[in-house]
This record gives sequence, C-alpha cells and structure tokens, in this order.
Amino acid sequence: CHSGCEQVEAMGWESLPDILLEDIFAMVNIKSRYRASLVCRHWYRAFYAPRAWDTFVLEDDMLCTRKFLIHTGWNYFINQYKVQMLLNRIAHNWKRLVIQPMNSFYNMYEFVSITSGWIGACNERGIENPLPQLRVFKFRFNCCDTSILGGHSTLGTGGKFLEELCFLLRRFVGLQELELQHLLLEKRDASTLLDDTLANSGDTLRTLRVIDCAKVPHPFLHVGLFFNLRKLIISPNHVDEDVVHLLGFTRVRLVVLYQDAYTCQCPPVAWDAWKSLSRQAPRLRIEMTLVGRSRTEMVLQPRAAVRTILYASRYSVLRIDTLMFIVENYARTLEVFGHQLLPRVHRPKSFHDRADSGLVLLARTCTRLHTLIVRERVSTATLLLIASYGESLEHFLVRRNAVILRSDWPPNPMWTDDYYAWLKESSRSYDAVEREVSVKLRRPWKMMTDDEFKWINLINA
Repeated sequence: CHSGCEQVEAMGWESLPDILLEDIFAMVNIKSRYRASLVCRHWYRAFYAPRAWDTFVLEDDMLCTRKFLIHTGWNYFINQYKVQMLLNRIAHNWKRLVIQPMNSFYNMYEFVSITSGWIGACNERGIENPLPQLRVFKFRFNCCDTSILGGHSTLGTGGKFLEELCFLLRRFVGLQELELQHLLLEKRDASTLLDDTLANSGDTLRTLRVIDCAKVPHPFLHVGLFFNLRKLIISPNHVDEDVVHLLGFTRVRLVVLYQDAYTCQCPPVAWDAWKSLSRQAPRLRIEMTLVGRSRTEMVLQPRAAVRTILYASRYSVLRIDTLMFIVENYARTLEVFGHQLLPRVHRPKSFHDRADSGLVLLARTCTRLHTLIVRERVSTATLLLIASYGESLEHFLVRRNAVILRSDWPPNPMWTDDYYAWLKESSRSYDAVEREVSVKLRRPWKMMTDDEFKWINLINA
C-alpha cells in the first residue's frame, strides 16, 4: 500500500490513468467534478469522458443560479443556458437518467420541458435519437401534503407538468428500465401514462417500477403487455384480476407488491386469479413489502405464491391475526419474513397480547422459511421454540432489546416433562438462550444490538 502511494506521488496525480479518473469523476457530484476539471488539462479531458457521464442524477439546486426576490428572498432557479450546454455536450453519453424528488416544482418542470424541447429540436434537424445510449429512466415526484379546510390532502402531479413528462417519455426509445413513482394522478390521466412507453419500448423493457401513480385504485393493464419484462415493482392498488391474468403470458420472474404511506386503500385480488397465475408461471417469485411512514396494514393477497414479506416501517405492528392469515395462505411458499428498522409504536408486554404464538406457528408451519427477522417484543422461551421448530432457518435475526427474559409458555401436551424443564431452565439467561439456539441452528448465533439491527436491509425494490 505504501509503495503504491509512493509510486502515485512520484508519477503525479495529473498522470493518473484515464480509467481511474473516469471512475473517480463518476462517483462525485457535478460541482465537485467541475472543480476537479480545473486542476490540469488531463483532468479537464476526463471531465468529458463518456464513462464519467453514464449516470446523470438531477437534484435540488443543480444547474441553478441564485436570484433575489423581494417577497421570498434568495432562491435558486434553473439556468436554461446551463441545461442547454449540458444537453448539447454531455447528454449523448447518458445511459441512466434519474430525476430525484425536488422541493422546487418549477425547476423540475423547467428541466423536463427544456429536455423534451431539445429532443424535439434534434428530431426536426434529422437526428432521430439524440439520446442513443439511454436505457434507464427514473422519475420520482415529491408529493406535497397539505391541509385544506381542516382536512388532510396529498397533492400529486398533472396538468402541464404531466404533458411535458409524457412528451419526454414519448421520445425515449429502447428503454430497459423505467421507474415512475409518486405521481398520484387522477384516474383519467393515469389511463394513458404508459401508452408511449409500450409503443417505443414494448420489446426491450426488462424492469418496470410503477409506484403510487394514481390517487385511487387503478389497474395498469400495460404491465402485462411488456412481453420481455423480467422484474415488476408495482403498488397493490395498480393490480387487479386482469393484470394478474396478463402477467401469466409474460416472461416476468419477480413481482414486488410495494406499499408505502401514499398507497391508497384497495381490496386484494381474488384468490382464483393468483391460483391461475401459479399454474401459468410456476417459477414466478412474488414479494410484498411495506415501507415508509405507513400506518396502514399490508394488503395481503390470498392464495398467492408469496415468497417474501417484509415490513420496513417504524409504525407497523405485528398482529396475531396477520400471522394466522400468512400461515393459512403462504405456508408452502414463504421463505423470508420480518420487520426492519427500529419501532416507534407501543408494543404489548402481556403474553396473550403479543405475537409469540404466531411466530412459533410460522416457524413450525412454513417449511421453506429460511430468513426470519424479529423486532417485536418476545420472550426467551419463544426464541428457543422458534429455533427448535424452524428446521430450515438459515438467518435468524433478533433484536436483543426487545427480548424479555421469561418463560411464559404454559405446558403443552405434546411436550415431555424433560423438554418443558429444559425450556424453563434455558430461558433464565441470555447467554443460555444464545448457546441453546446455536446448538439448534448448528452454527454460532447471537442476538443483535440496536446499532446492528438498524442496518438490516432486504427490500428488493
């Protein structure tokens, strides 16, 4: 390591290989990239290297200039000249275009409008596809929560902004990945949102994310017409029996039902539609996730071939009736179940109000379950029972601060006296529990601290 640093110092930073400079430039934001280009001519050439501009991420205050307004003070407004220079010199290198949620709707609108106008001008000059390498487009709208006449309302997009966005989507040809998130459109606007993408990228699209694109339950039948689609992340309010039926004729291998705080309430899809899909596509993997600040229950789909159920919300509570539904409908397919993040809700202490019995039943009934994440308040005896019954468990993640040092299970007619005595004796200390669980799982096992637990992230979307 020291010899390598000495070699770089002897050679000079201005003489770094182009491939290293391109990787470094690709990791930093535009402002730092521009400042680095002023160092020397070699770094200036690396600034325009194609690999350094594979991915362009639009964020707040990017390509903006400061202006002072009397009624609001200093503000950042997008600079049309900077955007035009970026498009003329750099845009042909883009492979991934990402528009992050922005606080300034005006700047977001102006960027989309200028980009779509620039593409239209290029087409008029005879350039059919001014973005020849673009394969990924991600657009995430910053929803606005307001209070109107004492009520609560969430404002999405629409109107002129939606027109410019649809015009931009109309110009993209050969996309392989598309993400549209939190548009919250009216039903009449949502019905034509994916028309142009289907026409221009119907055969090439591999990954599609359609999350909360409508304020009300609205099925997107378009997702079943992308025949080469492999991965679909979609909100449950955009799925109905017809969508499930069409998915059986595609090549999709992963469907993630993604639910967050902006997902409207909707009924589950009928069980016979999921049963028909399982016959048509037996290798299809279905996952369900609930993320964000959502305080609503997850929309569970009856009789679907669900492999993964994950909660990444601090306000979700594990209920015994939810576990009973999961055991009844997904006992043959479930592989991953758990709650991520540290909770911010009250959890009951009484054994009869907790979900201990449901977790034990889950581990005992779901024969394919290999990953279980427990953040709810459970007793040490419950952990021993889960380890005893969970023969297929490979990853058993438990938050130590939520474990109660107690043996509160009543005697069971199926248990012998020796087994019940072992359960009560081993539940008296955390060290004994960790030792016995390690024996049951046939590998070293320990409970996780809060600092370790909060880094768990298994969300596929």
